Amino acid sequence: MNTTSITRYGKILSVALSIALFASCAREISSDVYSASHVGEASMTYPGVIIHTRAVTAQEHERLEENGLGIIGGGVGGALLGSQIGKGSGNTAATIGGALAGATAGAFAEKALKTQSAVEYVVQLENGQSTTVVQGPQPAFTVGQNVYVIVGQKGRSRVIAR
Repeated sequence: MNTTSITRYGKILSVALSIALFASCAREISSDVYSASHVGEASMTYPGVIIHTRAVTAQEHERLEENGLGIIGGGVGGALLGSQIGKGSGNTAATIGGALAGATAGAFAEKALKTQSAVEYVVQLENGQSTTVVQGPQPAFTVGQNVYVIVGQKGRSRVIAR
């Protein structure tokens, strides 16, 4: 294998690793998933009834520039791809352009990977208070359904069927 082939494979590997990093960024928001730190933790459980539901979107960051891994990974990948174009000052311009385009694309990619469909549940608790919990769309609950609201010690809440 010659040096050009090794360099090209290295660049392809860098881009593939950047994509893998983006994929690892998404947080699981299902009520059925517990982090290891919550196993064995005592939680408070409150009986109630669903009084309102609506579909919402859960995302990690509101602003595009907060997607740092996407910006860095995309910028590096774009610069590597852009460096394959032209010679001299044309190569420099292509590398810079590739880095800028890659950083922008990477930020959008990370944002998309960190955006999930969710459901907002308003629960009327049996003690008279209402509480709102946002979680993944499965399992789905309907207005009037009896549920439990579980509140962990670290503040993570979830709704489950009663």
